Amino acid sequence: MGGASVTANGGIQVDLEGKRYVLDPHSHVRADYTFVSHAHIDHMHPPSKNERVIASSVTGELARARGYDLGETTEAVEGVELLDSGHILGSRAIRIADEVYYTGDASGRTRAFLGKCRTRQARVLVMETTYGAPEYVFPPTAKLVKEVNSLIASAYDRGNPVILMGYPLGKAQLLSYFFSSWEPLFYHEKVAAMNRVHIDHGVPLKRGAAFDPSKDMDSLPRGPWLMISPMASGRGKIMSHLKKKYGAVVVAFSGWALGKGYRFTMGADYSFPLSDHCDYQELVSLVKAVSPEMVYTVHGFAAEFAQDLKRLGFSARPLAAYQSSLPDFDV
Repeated sequence: MGGASVTANGGIQVDLEGKRYVLDPHSHVRADYTFVSHAHIDHMHPPSKNERVIASSVTGELARARGYDLGETTEAVEGVELLDSGHILGSRAIRIADEVYYTGDASGRTRAFLGKCRTRQARVLVMETTYGAPEYVFPPTAKLVKEVNSLIASAYDRGNPVILMGYPLGKAQLLSYFFSSWEPLFYHEKVAAMNRVHIDHGVPLKRGAAFDPSKDMDSLPRGPWLMISPMASGRGKIMSHLKKKYGAVVVAFSGWALGKGYRFTMGADYSFPLSDHCDYQELVSLVKAVSPEMVYTVHGFAAEFAQDLKRLGFSARPLAAYQSSLPDFDV
């Protein structure tokens, strides 16, 4: 066989030079190596006893903090290169020889302590296309941070606390970094647990008071405070109570916030398009940087983005069997 074979088989299966690699499998698979790109739950699996897992050491640590044991992992395999994908702490893209480059989940811009996805040229590119539609172009991060700070200042002037909601691993740490100057500062216990791992790895996050919803619902101070919380419905029991008792303003952060109905779907007072993924323009730039002969798209607008790439002169098609629902909360 002259080159790599790429198929969807419980994950993204790459067969090359007599070895089988399965990338981000959903469950146990038969392979020489499995690759776990990052520690979001929809990309992890409990490996079998003898499975050889390629992952960053930080991904292994974050997985354990989330209740997943990836076992003994390695970052050093002959012919394999791991590159920072920019998605969350420890996230990696993988390049197998000069044949296949798989992005995993990737970001196309620098955010706080996170860099953007590093690229290498390869013959085949397998890429996530969560936001692979032209309407998904995110604003500059500095502009978004300025707008949110103005919103928080206005709420504080009125004496109202503010709750910033994002996925507890990734988004919540960016929120913790960007808005830590506001006090008093509270972290939901799930966010606090992930923050501690980041702090252990040198990320300069401010320590705040932990909030346990099973015990602390009625012991928060009156007046303005800021809380970083996992994403939840503003109509759910916890958020509804905090809004009613304390007058809390609830703000949701997701790339899907570019859609007009997102704020209402989440029951939030405000929403902002902050994402840990590439936007449409960044996806196109990533393809051009890799300069592949063939592109396989997965997740989100996979079919639509493949068609757009064809119009740009690339050979592309979706790996349709490896799809997940659009509104996953790690976005």
